[in-house]
Amino acid sequence: MTHSPFYQNIRAQYEEFLTGAAAALCPSDVLRIDLHCHDANSDVPDELWGRLLRLPETWLTTDELVEALDRAGTDVVTITNHNNARSCWSLKQADKPVLTGTEFTCHFPGEPLSIHVLIYGFSPEQEQELHDLRHDIYAFCAYARRHDLPTVLPHPLFFYSHGDAVDPGILERFALLFERFEVLNGQRGYWQNLLTLRWVESLTPEKIDAWAVKHGIDPKDFCRNPYRKHLTGGSDDHNGLFAGRCGTLLEIPNLQQRLAAGETREELALEALRAGRTAPYGFVGEEEKMTTAFLDYFAQVVIHMKDPGLLRMLLHKGSLQDRMICLALSNLLQELKRHKYTLTFLDTFHQALKGKKPKLLLNLGVSKEFKPILNIIKRIAKTQRTEPERFPEELRQSIPELHRLISHTFFTRVHDELARIDRDALADMPLEEMVRMMEVPTHFRALFSGEKSNGKDMSQIDLGKMLDKLTFPALSASVVAGAAFASTQVLYSNRGFLDRLAADIGATEHPKRVLWLTDTFADRNGVSSALRDTLTQLQKSDLPIDLLVCHPTLKPQPHLQVIRPLTQFQFNQLGEQTIHVPDLLEVQKLFEYGGYDRIICSTELCMGPVALYLKHAYSVPAWFYMHTDWLEFINRKVRMDQSIQDRIRRLIRAFYQQFDGIFVLNEEHRDWLTGPDMELQEERVKLTAHWAGVGSEIASLQPRPVNDAPILLYVGRLSEEKGVLDLPKIWQQVKAEHPEAQLWVAGSGPAEEKLRRAAPDATYFGWLEQSQVPQLYQQADLLLLPSRFDTFGCVILEAMSSGLPTLAYNCKGPRSIIQHRLSGLLAEDCEEMGELAVEYLASAEKQGRMRVGALSRCLDYSPQKILGQLLQDLGLEPEQKAPSRAQVHKPRLRLEETQK
Repeated sequence: MTHSPFYQNIRAQYEEFLTGAAAALCPSDVLRIDLHCHDANSDVPDELWGRLLRLPETWLTTDELVEALDRAGTDVVTITNHNNARSCWSLKQADKPVLTGTEFTCHFPGEPLSIHVLIYGFSPEQEQELHDLRHDIYAFCAYARRHDLPTVLPHPLFFYSHGDAVDPGILERFALLFERFEVLNGQRGYWQNLLTLRWVESLTPEKIDAWAVKHGIDPKDFCRNPYRKHLTGGSDDHNGLFAGRCGTLLEIPNLQQRLAAGETREELALEALRAGRTAPYGFVGEEEKMTTAFLDYFAQVVIHMKDPGLLRMLLHKGSLQDRMICLALSNLLQELKRHKYTLTFLDTFHQALKGKKPKLLLNLGVSKEFKPILNIIKRIAKTQRTEPERFPEELRQSIPELHRLISHTFFTRVHDELARIDRDALADMPLEEMVRMMEVPTHFRALFSGEKSNGKDMSQIDLGKMLDKLTFPALSASVVAGAAFASTQVLYSNRGFLDRLAADIGATEHPKRVLWLTDTFADRNGVSSALRDTLTQLQKSDLPIDLLVCHPTLKPQPHLQVIRPLTQFQFNQLGEQTIHVPDLLEVQKLFEYGGYDRIICSTELCMGPVALYLKHAYSVPAWFYMHTDWLEFINRKVRMDQSIQDRIRRLIRAFYQQFDGIFVLNEEHRDWLTGPDMELQEERVKLTAHWAGVGSEIASLQPRPVNDAPILLYVGRLSEEKGVLDLPKIWQQVKAEHPEAQLWVAGSGPAEEKLRRAAPDATYFGWLEQSQVPQLYQQADLLLLPSRFDTFGCVILEAMSSGLPTLAYNCKGPRSIIQHRLSGLLAEDCEEMGELAVEYLASAEKQGRMRVGALSRCLDYSPQKILGQLLQDLGLEPEQKAPSRAQVHKPRLRLEETQK
């Protein structure tokens, strides 16, 4: 997968910094130390959920961590557990060399703000005093300075604000309180580490002095020299996987002579830390590194977790929501412990990360479909054992591959189960039955046993039998995806703060690019057609938007990203569309590597949940582009009772409310979404439009005589919700006055056979490529659009671009475009549509005037204007450069006014 120029640039900048920092030190005078790592004595996490579930941060023993540090080639050992140095004291008691260290959680008094502080070289008595002082960061840092205990601010851009907005001035106080900063954190990516580095580099004496006055803080109370800042690194490892593979180089002049004279490495390391003779080393953690750490942690949670106790959890401090979520998690984890295959997979993966091969009996007992998964785990173990320097690279390849294989196994089993209950019957299931199947019986036993409830809900599928076959791949894939989500969410939880900082210092500012997700692109429907036109304009103007589609054969283009599906499903009742299921981790990697920072989604099915996953994982804004009114679509397919309509409406409302904004194509949808039924805030609903598509160049009008054989044209999908069965009635009404009138139909769909029976003498062209349709527009006299379902009506604008007026129903979509009797005609019902067609065809003067009006109206829908407004709504264009809303939608005459 290709990295964006932004990603390549920040990586090159950071690698250049690391190379230069190491080159500035004398290699023979250097000690290597990982200044930031943890073991099992980090047993009381800062996170509330960890305390509620009674989970330590790791189960790694002290000896295992020391072995990992030795394998990585460190010269000095320190262990920086949270708020205690028990591991360091145990090593000292065993006469093992160690530099005492701890990562204290410190608080700003009177503020909802907490930070971590690394500190080294203290005694047991000093540890207790530091522990007592950590609730006042100023007293803590002043004590450290008085006793010459070096401190480091780890991950300076990540801290705990306890849900409150972060004051940007907090970094100013960090600059006054600390002189050493961790600019290489092994769990952070290139962008955050480079942003930290650039911020530290921006700290000038003038800024320090100004901030000292502003905050009333004397930095000399906390720093030896407040104007000299020193750079360190640490793995921030909790599992022993990457400990020592990044850290800090400490320069000690005459190192070998001093060691020969009897000075210890720990004493010399402390001296170098105090003097600031430091430089970070190692590799930067990308997303696979923290994903692996979370996956390993989750595996150990399932293996080691004890019941935290219901009463204890309910009485614990924290919101009711936190306690209920943790109660659900506890039950899920306890169930996982009961599932033998999932537990075996997690334990085998955990052991492989340590370099241990799967057990022989496991090799012999694995079925054929799971052999490829076991082979990946073996490969991970072998790389860790024999080529540890390649371990991160191996994980980068193996974790996504593992997820894809497990997901493939899951969907293969799903298809097998669907085949057992007749997959074709499911694909052609009547929509009414499909909607009713969405209901879950209140008697849960009906889901998991052979008994049925009322024969009209989900109990028709025996979930008990199905889950027996699906549980392992489903749970395993969910665990991998969950680890990927959790790791990314932790990294980007303060995304807004990072963006503001990058803008303030004018360095490493993240590009503003949109990833536009869609389930449909190459299909024969209006949404696909509109998105293909959008792609053409994106390519033409090189706008900062890329489309993403999941498709088995489509090839990528500029501004079009394509990923291959894991599987596909057919739902003929939802527009004969094939649903391609994307690989979630592949989409996540594409979003990361592509340098995107906001999302649009055009479809609700697979890509809708994927868009919300990305939104919450990366803390970025997401908008939904409403092409289809699904409530009306389903209602026209099935005459639903009010209770089912309300259920679907609430489901749609819950989905739309997850987005930061909704783009709509007509005023009626805007009013509906902001009204009492949907309750979206007005500022979150933005009006947009389409334009005439490819091949619809503006025509030059030629005088046309009244045609003895006028041509009525329909272009679009042949389905009942499109109103195509009204066409024969309208045609017959026109033929009563114009016997030679012809009906041309361009399109295909499920209602084609019915339409051919009702109008056998019409001319049928089938589905035409978009570039072929303008030839029909130029020959036709009037375009008919008998749909009450369309949210916009791109075909109207395409016809207008050829000077062809449209006769449509007076409903949302067409009503937003057509100016009645000026650029087209609007009818209330089928009979009036026939009357207006007869009237129009009878007058050459009316036809000529309306053709000019249609062509003029088309010019109002300029792709440059519409996309300019869209970019402004997305926050990508300066306000003064974008067109006004009136330029996107010209005012239209009211129907009743034009009829006068």
